Amino acid sequence: MGSPEGDLEVAINPWNQDNQKWVNLQKQIAQPRTEIPAPAEQQVYDTLNVGSWWGSCQARLGRAIQAIKNTRGWQIPVAPGERSTLSGQYSALHPRLLYQNFQDGLGLPTDSLRLFWRVMSIAYPGVFNGSEKLNAIELTKRLAWKHGGVAEELGIKFNQERDDNYEGLIRFPNLCSIASAHFATHYPQRIKDYWSELRREIYTDLNLHHDKFCSRTRRPFQVRRADAALSSLPDYGNGYNGVMFSSKWLADDMSLNPSETSALRTVVDKVKKRHFGDSSPADWWVLVLGDGDGMGGYVSGGKLKFYEDYIISDLVEQSQIDNSNWDDLLKKTKKRMGPATHVGLNRALLDFSNRLVPHITEERFCGRVIYSGGDDVMAALSLADLPGFLRSLRAAWCGGNDPLDRFSSNGGYWKWKDKETIPADIPMRSLFTMGKEATMSLGIVVAHKSVPLPTVLEKIWQAEKERAKKLLNKDGLCFRVIYGSGNILEALMKGDLLEDWWRFIQVYQEVDLSPLLYRLADELPRHADITKDNRLFGKVAKVVILSRDEQIPSSVEVALINWLDAWEQWAYTARQQALISREKALGANPEDIGMLLRFSAFWVSAQQKKM
Repeated sequence: MGSPEGDLEVAINPWNQDNQKWVNLQKQIAQPRTEIPAPAEQQVYDTLNVGSWWGSCQARLGRAIQAIKNTRGWQIPVAPGERSTLSGQYSALHPRLLYQNFQDGLGLPTDSLRLFWRVMSIAYPGVFNGSEKLNAIELTKRLAWKHGGVAEELGIKFNQERDDNYEGLIRFPNLCSIASAHFATHYPQRIKDYWSELRREIYTDLNLHHDKFCSRTRRPFQVRRADAALSSLPDYGNGYNGVMFSSKWLADDMSLNPSETSALRTVVDKVKKRHFGDSSPADWWVLVLGDGDGMGGYVSGGKLKFYEDYIISDLVEQSQIDNSNWDDLLKKTKKRMGPATHVGLNRALLDFSNRLVPHITEERFCGRVIYSGGDDVMAALSLADLPGFLRSLRAAWCGGNDPLDRFSSNGGYWKWKDKETIPADIPMRSLFTMGKEATMSLGIVVAHKSVPLPTVLEKIWQAEKERAKKLLNKDGLCFRVIYGSGNILEALMKGDLLEDWWRFIQVYQEVDLSPLLYRLADELPRHADITKDNRLFGKVAKVVILSRDEQIPSSVEVALINWLDAWEQWAYTARQQALISREKALGANPEDIGMLLRFSAFWVSAQQKKM
């Protein structure tokens, strides 16, 4: 900013033509939309520097980038033929997939595509399983390690005399390991007992594949807390892996034929039923996608307040300042985005994405970060960890009180309390956060293990962008449960209500609330309506609770009714605002509280089954 040959700072007291000329030069570059310096600043400040136009330069650069984007007339073409079975994106490859002729009606027989990928599994054993069909990007990644020379470049040699075990090189968990990680962390002995019986059954029924089974299942979860808990077992060895819970994925990893796959399924189902009944620890997993709200306002400085929130008046020498000018500066002049403020913003985003998100996801809970950059987060975790993860993530983003009280929260900073127990990934300094008014919208998909990954990815983007972000004033949570049948349960919640929700849900280990919550989900939308201050939903809920034979603790009842009252108050306000702005009050109808209660019942029921 500024000219290398010119001054980067000028004295403006007294104001003269030279000062005005220097200011005009800055305006030519920055093209500010407001008067800089403001009249109050001109009266109070002794000097001005080019940093005063920082925010305007940022805004001009942003407009320039957007102008370039608006000139793009091209679109990504629709992928012809079948799409990848792995991601659901782009065409599945075939030697005769002639892209340029598809518009003339030349198609590709499904049987030919299926045969090609079956041949690929024979030509490259252990790399392809014969049932999946990959696009060009996925094929390149799959072959790059050994056949593309990546391993050789890294100095890793392969034994050509035997099949290479690629599983030993994987550092990201499979979905079964993610789903069962919380269970493995808290009940490692039950994991070992299950594996031991499963191994004995496979030794009896599938003896030829016993060694391969052990190779595929005796490797780490790749989830830190689960591996740490399992490593305490006396016969830990190479570890245990959650793939043992899925006969389908286990059959793929072991390269079994159809008859052997059927036999393996029978064995796995039988052993699972003995240990876990009709469910298993790996039935459900969670994908969370988060995005900070209104980030453009932070970058441009639009979120900044009046100077009185930033200047400590007692430290300013006011003897030479006119009181009226000083009051105008403090109470009527907004702070602008400058270089130092921009550095603070960048520091907050770096601390959140590089420090707090990995710590919360992988050290505090049983999850793995898929990506975390700036205000964007995607993580996979166990269903049991979902409420705690959401509470910790939101608190870390805005610098609120830490739900587990490991960090102190003071003035928008987080700092680890106990120096003796500080983790290696957390520095012993105050970590920047986005501040108490920052919010984040989150899309959450809870998927059954049988749901294809492309479906999960499609639904998670919709949940975050089309639902959570569409709540009035954003700060939304969109929960989507995708059942194995393909049915979807969707529930929307305002972020402010999450803590009240947790206050009654947290007793799930002592009290099974799912029957009551399912009943309330049916009764409340039919017998209550949203009012300004009558709190009808809480009153109807109290009647339903009293009519049941099995009572719940009074503290839980109070917490539940308080949450319903808070939801009704939010819903009424949202509907009134929607009438004024002529928008849709998403998530603020009586049916929406029914869906929230149904989701709550689903979560409690899933935890009860594991217990």
